[in-house]
This record gives sequence, C-alpha cells and structure tokens, in this order.
Amino acid sequence: MSRWRRALQVVKEALWGLFFFDLYTENMKMRIRYNDAVNLLVFSEQLGIPLMNSYVSMRLLPYFVGELEGWKRREMREREILEEAPEIH
Repeated sequence: MSRWRRALQVVKEALWGLFFFDLYTENMKMRIRYNDAVNLLVFSEQLGIPLMNSYVSMRLLPYFVGELEGWKRREMREREILEEAPEIH
C-alpha cells in the first residue's frame, strides 16, 4: 500500500510542477512586488519621501515591522540591469 501512495504522490507532484509551477512562481514574484510597493508607502516618511499618508502608514506600521528586514535586504541588493531584463514586458 505504501508504494502505491508514494507513487501517487510522485505523480501528483510531477503534474503540479508541469502545470502549475510557472504560474506559482509568477504569482509569488507579483506578491513580492506588491508587498514592496506597500512597504514603500508605509515607510516613505522614514525614507524621506514626502507622501500624504502619515495617518494610514502609522496605522499599518505594526503589521509590516516583521517584513522590514527582508524588504531591506531585497532593496539594498545590488542588481544588474540584465538580471531584470527578462521580466521587462
């Protein structure tokens, strides 16, 4: 029985990878981009970007403090222009 379950699991994972992996990775990239945009709006005053959202950003600040370290690492990472080129549409 265990062999059949393992074989079924392998087939399920292979089909998922075949049909949904690309969609999943694109959705994750889009999610990260939207999170970065929201982080920029929330932390704009701390970065010196004048926006008229101080009340909203102060209300949202506790929810984004945990994600701040990962966002800083992503934004401060050096990038090559050709690294971003395949994603330019």
